[in-house]
Amino acid sequence: MPFVTAAVCLLYYLMICRYVGRWNSTFSRFWICCGLVSVCYGIAGGWFPTVMIQALSFAWILFWVVILAVWIRMAVFGHRQAAGNLEYLIVLGAKVDGTRITSSLKLRLDRAYTYATANPSVRIVVSGGRGRGEDIPEAKAMADYLVSRGMKRERIFLEDQSSTTEENLRFTAQMLPGLVTRRVGVVTNSFHIYRACLLGKQVGYKRLFSVPAGSEPVLYFNYVVREALAVLMLPLKRYIIRH
Repeated sequence: MPFVTAAVCLLYYLMICRYVGRWNSTFSRFWICCGLVSVCYGIAGGWFPTVMIQALSFAWILFWVVILAVWIRMAVFGHRQAAGNLEYLIVLGAKVDGTRITSSLKLRLDRAYTYATANPSVRIVVSGGRGRGEDIPEAKAMADYLVSRGMKRERIFLEDQSSTTEENLRFTAQMLPGLVTRRVGVVTNSFHIYRACLLGKQVGYKRLFSVPAGSEPVLYFNYVVREALAVLMLPLKRYIIRH
């Protein structure tokens, strides 16, 4: 069984690499680690006392049970219907290849465009700075994409300094005073929306609503595990900040 698990993990890693066209996609190396741990367990498992093997097996099963529990909560948020009469949409940034919108980010922008088309009074904040491998800030690429689809540029605000989800939300609130008390929607992929809403509440948004976009099927499970771990780390981060 450990070798079957290892094979599945390594095959999933290769599938991710083939899909995105590179070897270092976000979080993908987690599956290499899982595969190697499974191989080591299969080879050396007989060398350890039975009690230790049972404890390790229990810890491994518990890990995936916790991930499943968090995923269920994430799935609920990811399938919610977007609220109406929102005043602003905050579209969270994602990786840009040079100046090109990536597929995950395109899903977010297309969702924001659809909502904005149906709600002409809503204003859009595109949020994301310039990271490694990006020729322009994510916010600039996002705004250009929306304008290319026909959206009026005066409806779009750019927050182009952030590098994390928390900064997306915090810097946007600082840029638009009073925003935290308004009816605001946060737009991101379904696997990401739960953590984004949790962080928004921590930042201080009073009326924050989820506007989930779609997710790429091949990458979904990879990002689900990453996001679940990030959600589980939030209490620890709050404790560190307070102390």
